[in-house]
Amino acid sequence: MTEHGNRRARKIRPWIVFFVIIAVLGAAAGVGITGLRGGNSGLNAVVGSLRGGRKLEVGLLDEPTSLDIRSNSERSVQQALMGNVYETLVTFNDEQAIASGLAARWTQTTDGLRYTFFLRNGLTFSDGTPLDASSVVRSLQQTLAGDHTNDGLSNITAVENNDARSVTFTLSSPNPRLLPALASQAGAIVNPNAKNPDFAHHSYGSGPFIVNAVQPGSIELTRNEHYWADKPKTSQATLRYYTDEQKMADDLKAGKLNVALPRSAHIAEQLSHTSGITLQDGFSTRKTLLALNSKSESPFSDEQVRQFTRYAIDARQIANAEPGAKAQLSGPISQMQPGYVDLDNLFQHDLGKASSMRWYFAADYFKPFNLLADEAHRELAQTLVDQIAAIPMPVSLEVVDSATLNSRVQSGDYTCALIEMDDPHDYTRFVDGSAMFGYVNGTVQQQYRKALEQTDFKDYREQLREFDRLVSDDAASAWLYTGKDYVAAQNDVQGVDANLAGSRLALAQLS
Repeated sequence: MTEHGNRRARKIRPWIVFFVIIAVLGAAAGVGITGLRGGNSGLNAVVGSLRGGRKLEVGLLDEPTSLDIRSNSERSVQQALMGNVYETLVTFNDEQAIASGLAARWTQTTDGLRYTFFLRNGLTFSDGTPLDASSVVRSLQQTLAGDHTNDGLSNITAVENNDARSVTFTLSSPNPRLLPALASQAGAIVNPNAKNPDFAHHSYGSGPFIVNAVQPGSIELTRNEHYWADKPKTSQATLRYYTDEQKMADDLKAGKLNVALPRSAHIAEQLSHTSGITLQDGFSTRKTLLALNSKSESPFSDEQVRQFTRYAIDARQIANAEPGAKAQLSGPISQMQPGYVDLDNLFQHDLGKASSMRWYFAADYFKPFNLLADEAHRELAQTLVDQIAAIPMPVSLEVVDSATLNSRVQSGDYTCALIEMDDPHDYTRFVDGSAMFGYVNGTVQQQYRKALEQTDFKDYREQLREFDRLVSDDAASAWLYTGKDYVAAQNDVQGVDANLAGSRLALAQLS
């Protein structure tokens, strides 16, 4: 292939020289200061167009307010930039285990106080400058010192480069969350040598794409021609942000978009029946559950009441029936998170057992209470009311707007409520005794502390699984299902991966 390309080059070299000059001059005039400040993005775009490759239009719903990967914790900025523009020392593989990233390998001491990462050969930033150990150290030191996103990077006393290809972290005490933190936005490596950087509008990473242009409603990513690994087949990916999900779906149907990420199940269903479009769904981190308030005046302050309520709820049937459900969930940690364990064998639907446990209490023991929900979940909420009432329990449905639901749940002003949770670490709400659940269990708290005391990520993950089991066994809430992330694409688009697409969109594998 290379020789064939070289023979053609000898025959038409004058023409190529002419067109390259015209293209570069046009880029200098058209791209201007924006391209120069973006780390040679204008020249990158020109070279990319000469080398060819597909251009993709991608429809999304949440536009980032800033592209500053160091300080903007919005899910949308992670989705657009992590793995596409910025990379990390380590990453998560398809099984959600820690895998190599910019670091080819790493070692750690048995006491968990020292980690050494060995960088791959030939790493560069998007401007072509070397990405060596010194760059990694300076980037991470800036993260640790500044007001940036550094969740999980605790107990670090020093980050040092031993030589050009190795970086060592020294900790004051073990932090088994260090590796997953380094695989996240907190561990993004940025070019510390960038001149007058404007992180809010430009990019300074090492990933397969660079930010070429930012306009209201769109982010244009172009292929990083200096990329150290296999370059993406896509030369340009323009992210188009919509405020109207139906308009986004219509544009995909009309061929104005190559890929779109719908959020609602009815839009996804609509696209799945559209000729020429393929819909894929994967796991999200969004969890739907019936929150049970354990405050003292609530009936759910009693463990037995929480447990018989879970027996009365047919979570398996609900997960199978709900179009937005990917799979049943029976604990606080979802399938794509470290610490997940399949607990669906706990509290399998058994109305007879629920009724038997309920009659431990007098007939008039329970006062009437409401199940709180928003309009979007009215139908599911009514199903839950019917199943709980069959125990029997004196429950009624109260429907409020979404803002009121969120406010009341956060302040603990409810008895039980149908809610969604979508923070990767929201399971800690069952540890901290927050007003949201009013849940306090010494054994659960002790188990979580035990997980944090581990010196190794694998051991931490195993202890977190036991935490997951304890919280579920105590029926701290009634989990129902994990939601779907959707990706719809024209049939000729290859390489789509829907798992966690709402958090990270793998553009480099699309073609």
